[in-house]
Amino acid sequence: MKKNVYKEARLAKKIPALIFLLLFISIPFFTSPDEPLCKQIANYTMDVKLDTEQKLIKATEFLSWTNDTDISTQVLWFHLYWNAFQNNMSTFLTEGARRGRSVPGFKKDDWGFCRVNSIKVIQNPYFDDYDLFPLMEFRHPDDLNIFDQTVFSVKLAQPVEPGQTILLSIEFESKIPRPISRTGVYRDYYFIAQWFPKIGVFEDGEWNCHQYHSSSEYYADYGTYDVKITLPSSFIVGATGEHREKIDNTDGTTSHYFFQQSVHDFAWTASPSFLEYKEDFEFAPGKTTEITLLLQPYHKHLKERYMNAVKNAIKYCSLFYGDYPYTTSTCVDPAYNSRSGGMEYPTFFTGGAYFLTWKGMSRPEGVTIHEFGHGYFYGLVGSNEFENPWMDEGFTSFLDTEVYYAAYGEPLYNRMYFGIPVTFKKVKIPIESDGIASHRRTYNMDDMQRFAWKFMEGGSYGANSYAKAELMLRTLKRFMGEELFAKMIKDYSQRHWFKHPRPKDFYAVVSEYAEQDMSWFLDQLVYGSGKLDYAIGSIRSQRERKPRGWFDGEYRERAENTSNNTLYRSEVTVRRLGEVKIPVDMLIVFEDGMEVKETWDGMYRWEKFTYTHTSRIKEAIIDPEFKLVLDLNRTNNSMKRKPNTLAPLKWVSNWMLWLQHALEFFTILGG
Repeated sequence: MKKNVYKEARLAKKIPALIFLLLFISIPFFTSPDEPLCKQIANYTMDVKLDTEQKLIKATEFLSWTNDTDISTQVLWFHLYWNAFQNNMSTFLTEGARRGRSVPGFKKDDWGFCRVNSIKVIQNPYFDDYDLFPLMEFRHPDDLNIFDQTVFSVKLAQPVEPGQTILLSIEFESKIPRPISRTGVYRDYYFIAQWFPKIGVFEDGEWNCHQYHSSSEYYADYGTYDVKITLPSSFIVGATGEHREKIDNTDGTTSHYFFQQSVHDFAWTASPSFLEYKEDFEFAPGKTTEITLLLQPYHKHLKERYMNAVKNAIKYCSLFYGDYPYTTSTCVDPAYNSRSGGMEYPTFFTGGAYFLTWKGMSRPEGVTIHEFGHGYFYGLVGSNEFENPWMDEGFTSFLDTEVYYAAYGEPLYNRMYFGIPVTFKKVKIPIESDGIASHRRTYNMDDMQRFAWKFMEGGSYGANSYAKAELMLRTLKRFMGEELFAKMIKDYSQRHWFKHPRPKDFYAVVSEYAEQDMSWFLDQLVYGSGKLDYAIGSIRSQRERKPRGWFDGEYRERAENTSNNTLYRSEVTVRRLGEVKIPVDMLIVFEDGMEVKETWDGMYRWEKFTYTHTSRIKEAIIDPEFKLVLDLNRTNNSMKRKPNTLAPLKWVSNWMLWLQHALEFFTILGG
């Protein structure tokens, strides 16, 4: 009898908690007319207040986290990214100092941090309420840096079993740093990113929760963000998701309510100086999204260029990778010196333009398309930017080049001279050249697949994560054929929306469409640092010899040539000068106009092709259709049997002319 009474008492105690849990989890369904696009694993409800005098954020965070795996966990891990900016000994700034990123002149109020003041479990049918704050422990999963506090964990009284949901209440404050990287305050411009205690990703029975590194970005699970931001009424605010409501308070502040399902991050910006523009854009029949542009006043003349860039990005990304699924897209024109330009967050990103920007330059268009494109590769396709940076930056670099060339054609060549951009209106950049220069400089420093902070240097990280990955995809596109590749890349994108794909998942889709195991191709480029370089080694053409001498006991003299059809025996030697082995096409052109196409498997170091024809070889070309855009040296891809002796003279005369002009210029300075 006592046992039944005890059970009834426990049940009565849990009923209110069950109601609370159901209400908390149901918030997205009551506040949004649409179903979530995926499982909502990590859900945040936040009440945020910005103190512009102290440059301080004070907030309450309610976190609902569901264990969506088949393994239980009795510990929770969190990111505190802004603690990377609280001292110069953090892992982020220690690595940054080695790569030239420093914080000279920082004073006490310039540093930033994210401090948890309270963290508690909220009672629900699975858990009793209790205080976790005494159980907080800073972790260092990537190094032994005791000064780094960008990751912490808490141990629970009981495990979160598969399918269970735990509710946490967290009170925290974040001191906004002077701009260091991607976030901060500059004068009255605030850009707030990675600013709250953010739970890691539980997968394969352990927490994926890396420290904040100088070259790495982010990784998180999808969920719903319901965020209230209160700040002075003079500020214009932009953020991830839909701006649901704006309420003016009696104390001179305004509260802004933002809501978004099925995203894995939330960032925001605020400034009284913004020029705000909104347009509804129908990017496909019956499919519309609202574009918000927050523009700096000194870039008012760029309004249409920014807007058109966002529209082109939405239009072509939807066509190439799947229809954009969100109702909003917010583009921020960052303030100068804010160090927040060219950065991406779900439905929300920053562009960037030179102080002097004119027609023919690819900014702001290029960076706008790139950062919107991250809404697909990192946003919708939730790759791990810490561990597989090429799956994020490389895919997006490929995306932005494809979209830019489809929308605007070949960009003009630009260079910076003393901080002033100069456009060469007669020099256009072919799509094949994008990224090849940086790849040439760093190709043998690292494999492309490396954790973001483990590359030899920043240049190698950039070249491998951006340039080499883009060039690999472009080579793959030409190897597979445009039509098949287009189907493959779109299917890869949509198949992995709201998931966390790894290299093997990309391999699987490529192999499926190619109808062969493509690891022989991909492994060399993803897990190798070899050079791809095929060349024409030599060309020889000689008249075919006539029989002369003793043959089977019979002596023969050279016969008189009574035919006008002299035969020539020609030989072309092709060479593999690098380590990467890929089949390669060849084109042999004879003096009489005949052409022969060949395919060489490219496996051994060289191969010879011989021909007997009535004409000599005029020219041999390897990879004539330029499929291998990763080829590091295109100058050796063709050869003429008779070299053009006038070409070097032309270059020498041009060089002498340039030298003469330079000497005259310095003579004037000297005088």
